[in-house]
Amino acid sequence: MPLRPVAVILRLIMNDSEKSPQAGAPSISPEAVIGIGITVAELGLLSLLLGGAELMRSVPEIAWIWLTLGAGLVVLGGLATTSAWRKKRRD
Repeated sequence: MPLRPVAVILRLIMNDSEKSPQAGAPSISPEAVIGIGITVAELGLLSLLLGGAELMRSVPEIAWIWLTLGAGLVVLGGLATTSAWRKKRRD
């Protein structure tokens, strides 16, 4: 009966070469992150356009909110896209 624990240990050692998913690893693919980043950046561009339209309507208080939000979304979307693209190239 002492062979049983040895067989279990050998099986664990032999299967150790396979990569097991890490607990903290993200489950979303780099392609999906790139798509999300592009979508966020597009929403930022739409917000910039809306801010420009509000400026033309002489509503500067609302326009600056839209322009700030749009600029932030464009930057956030660009960062998400480039970081995922770099990760994809490394793999």
